[in-house]
Amino acid sequence: MAETNFQPRGDVQVIMGSGSKNLGAAHEAGDTWNALQVVDFNIEHASAPIDVAPSRSGLYGQLESQGHHRPDNQMYEVTLTMRGTPTSVLKSCLALFGDGASAAQLTAGSSTGAMKDGTSSASQVTLLFENAGSDASNVDVVMAGCMATQMVLREDVGTNGGELVVETTFISGYIPVETTLTPSSKTLDTGAPKNIFDLSTSTLNSEALVLNSFEVTIARPLARVHHQGSGASFKPFGYVQTGPYEVTGSLVAKRDDSINDLATNIRGNSAGVALALAESSGLTISCPDVMIDNSKPEVSDFLLQTIPFRAFGASETADIISITIS
Repeated sequence: MAETNFQPRGDVQVIMGSGSKNLGAAHEAGDTWNALQVVDFNIEHASAPIDVAPSRSGLYGQLESQGHHRPDNQMYEVTLTMRGTPTSVLKSCLALFGDGASAAQLTAGSSTGAMKDGTSSASQVTLLFENAGSDASNVDVVMAGCMATQMVLREDVGTNGGELVVETTFISGYIPVETTLTPSSKTLDTGAPKNIFDLSTSTLNSEALVLNSFEVTIARPLARVHHQGSGASFKPFGYVQTGPYEVTGSLVAKRDDSINDLATNIRGNSAGVALALAESSGLTISCPDVMIDNSKPEVSDFLLQTIPFRAFGASETADIISITIS
């Protein structure tokens, strides 16, 4: 007889556990938990990909003995799309580059510290998906040892009422667990999302731009370090960052005299200029050193200019990006 339990999407609440914890250990009920304003998400399940060994000559079918599950190299990945509140931004910054306090600053020397299994980490988070478990008794899904690999901040006058959207991708090399975890206390994120209609400053090289939208992406590559065998559920020895942080984005602006005044920078002179975005509601995004990356006009009801950019640090200690939010 078929089982009768099921999980309505609307019943699933995403809660983030944070605070120093040994990497790979889930945050416990008495730790710090924030119920985020998540509007879209995906969920992982304990699983393993298959490697298939070569077929011997003379056979045209694959034999069972050729198939091998590979839990040893599995990386679980979820992306949370959240309303752009101070909590969603700063918790994402914490898991991405280790600074969860405003102003969150990324420099060439930023990192999330030692990412070694069993070693204390202040940057890892636990993702709790309440009411997402497939089992009728173990009703939650818990993902421990999560680190962020990308955060996207975007605002657009034509979508979501202009609200800031935060889209953050998390990875974990640890098996998701179906269990029942009830935080002793969880803080509901009741903050108001930031909004492009509160934009008070939007300048590039001190030229004031009238923006239709902007998008900023901070990303880094992470890889798991091998595995500790079947007795340890193939958990990794830790994670390594295999490349630098990259900060990129784009502005979509009204095409006017300000665009003409940026002609030298758009044409390309290998010199960085300052990008400043500030809202009266308490959001400032500062990239002191950006280069424009192949800007083009955009034909709409009126002409716009799309301005892709890449942010750099002027020195090893200088900010690549600073995010102030309250």
